Amino acid sequence: MRQLLLRLGLGEVSHDPTVRAISWLTLITRIGNGLFSTIEVIYITVVVGLSPLQVGLAMGIGGAVAMLFTVPGGMIVDRVGAKKIVYIANIVEALGIFSLIFVRDFWALVAVNACIAIVGMTGHNAIGTAIAQLGDGEVRVKIRASERALANMGIGIGTVFAGIGLWVNTTLAFQLVIFADFLIFLVALRFIGRLPMTEPKHEKGVPISFVAIKDKRFLAATLLNGIVSMHFAIQGIALPLWIIHWTTVPNWWMSVLFVINTVLVTALQIRFSKGTGSLLESVKKFRLGTAYLLLCCFVYGLAAHLPLWVSAGILVVGMLIHTVGELLTAAGSWSIGFELAVEEHMGQYQGTYSLGWSLASIVAPTLVALLPIGLGLGGWMIFGFLFLFAGLAMYRLCRDVTR
Repeated sequence: MRQLLLRLGLGEVSHDPTVRAISWLTLITRIGNGLFSTIEVIYITVVVGLSPLQVGLAMGIGGAVAMLFTVPGGMIVDRVGAKKIVYIANIVEALGIFSLIFVRDFWALVAVNACIAIVGMTGHNAIGTAIAQLGDGEVRVKIRASERALANMGIGIGTVFAGIGLWVNTTLAFQLVIFADFLIFLVALRFIGRLPMTEPKHEKGVPISFVAIKDKRFLAATLLNGIVSMHFAIQGIALPLWIIHWTTVPNWWMSVLFVINTVLVTALQIRFSKGTGSLLESVKKFRLGTAYLLLCCFVYGLAAHLPLWVSAGILVVGMLIHTVGELLTAAGSWSIGFELAVEEHMGQYQGTYSLGWSLASIVAPTLVALLPIGLGLGGWMIFGFLFLFAGLAMYRLCRDVTR
């Protein structure tokens, strides 16, 4: 792992055993996430026999429940300690994944998805809290960046192995993949054990205080970050639909675009996180990233109704620009989330910051349908200017803090 972190650009802290433990934990659990996310929908529809609508509703309800639990989950991290919460969340997520084998109806699927979504979000926020205690400024942003690079790598590996189960295409094969995912999360417990014990931020008996929710500046930053994070819906929703309905490009070209993004994010995320030692420099990166997101929306919109390979090439250019925007906004976003938070309530603040992502995951599918897919190039441009507006507003918000 040390050599991998060095190659990714995390030389200064690659020898830290805590950083290596977090890195191993991220890589292993994301392999499991890649297995799970690739096979879940197909398993539930083909083997269990639920309709696509039922699966979509179950996943949506699970996401909504997890969103409601983000702030309370962060408060629990502050009161119990990050390491304990990561350990518990990992065990519960493993059991939730394993229970998928026994799902036979809609409400059971809702319960399983809600459980996995809640503990997954809480565990992720606990890791963010643990990272915040490893340093300050650019150091913890780089550690967060390495976590994301390894997460992309792990999801890619998990997706490949899940493809074996999809290729065999039997009930037993699907269930073996789910069981393998369960074992992967148990293996990850070994690396959680290597994390240093983190003391709770608050002693028992201290009154509950919704500090982050009352912090208007932080809530504004959370909302703006949520708006920008809707660009992930471009990859997962907009581009596949755009390719199908507005271009002559074959559906499999989406896999090529996904590989380009995954490789670049894995290789470059830490390097793009350089210069995030100050809030002002970080928000400048964030603002610049939103300009790239606007440009990529324009380029994607140009791919409609053109000859196949011209359109395919334009989509590749769009993905390259999009990835730069993703790398810049991610690096800036992490620093903003850390620097605007109150250290004594870091768990609660990280949980609150996750609300932006959760809200985006609910709103983005509708906006994608109404704007890029519904209106074409004009819709793409509206979507892009929404990103830029959020970037400019975030800069003004954080610039006032640094004065």
